[in-house]
Amino acid sequence: MRESIPIWWFAGLLMLAYGIVIFATGVWELFHPLANPPVLNQLHAPIWWGALLAVIGLWYLIRFHPRKSAR
Repeated sequence: MRESIPIWWFAGLLMLAYGIVIFATGVWELFHPLANPPVLNQLHAPIWWGALLAVIGLWYLIRFHPRKSAR
């Protein structure tokens, strides 16, 4: 019998994907500054939040990975 894949595994996959995209956008903005940067741009929020989201998504992928039952 096949084990079902938990919904949290898919949530982790989405968080990892979004985290990578947001992180990459932040790195791109770091090397290509905006003409009119927003307030507190020097904190580089997309880099921090993208990395955090990717780490949480990776944790969800590992934690809720569907494993075969050992019988």
